[in-house]
Amino acid sequence: MTGKIIKDKRISSRKRKIVLRKWLSAVWIFLVIILFGAIIWGLNYFYNSDYFKIKKIDIKGNSYYKSGEITGIIKDLAGTNIFEVDKKKYEDALINNFARLKKAEILKVFPDNLIINLSERVPLLIILYKNNYFLIDTEGVVLEKISDGLGKYENYIVVKNAVNYTPETGEKIAKKNVLSSAEIYKSLNEEIKKRIKFAGITDDASGDIFFETIDGKKIIFGNSSEIIKKNAVLEQIFKDLKNESIYYSIIDLRISDNPVVK
Repeated sequence: MTGKIIKDKRISSRKRKIVLRKWLSAVWIFLVIILFGAIIWGLNYFYNSDYFKIKKIDIKGNSYYKSGEITGIIKDLAGTNIFEVDKKKYEDALINNFARLKKAEILKVFPDNLIINLSERVPLLIILYKNNYFLIDTEGVVLEKISDGLGKYENYIVVKNAVNYTPETGEKIAKKNVLSSAEIYKSLNEEIKKRIKFAGITDDASGDIFFETIDGKKIIFGNSSEIIKKNAVLEQIFKDLKNESIYYSIIDLRISDNPVVK
């Protein structure tokens, strides 16, 4: 009889322990759910709070465009959650709206700042087509049609025969010698530069670079090879022509070791 009572007590004790473990497990699960929910709610509240909303935008690298022009395109970024900023969308918007922008990069500075690094295209020369002038950058991209005269562009060489159609802003002129003509012009000494009226590309298969002087003379460079040597030869030719008072109409430097004056 005593053995049966002891056995019943053991069974009863095990049942209580099982019930207690189940109850503790339920309480633990409940607490974990409450804690997880609190964490999610806290993160969501923190995520959507003013702490991560854009308050400052710094524009860097712009000289041609004013900062106000840049921010005008991306004005809806102010107050946007920094995590939700689509950088590529706004970088593309800047490039597409400003012809002189070569590159735009948006950097996120947590918690609430943006830095916009810009790289602007550098003008190199002007091309002429049917009395219309177009400003071209160092990569051959058309920056703009010049409509207010060439006054502020007097330091850029004008190149004729670069294109046989009206180019569009943003289009790339894929002719190496067009760009090379500007590089050659920049390398000339100031005295010779003053003689030059415009540059041009011959309308044939060779596409030679030439310069026409203000008095109607022609200097044929050919291509952009041996620029330093050709410049030295040209300087000497002008000295000789001046000293000997020789009339000429063409200076041909295509073969630098055997220049032709006629």
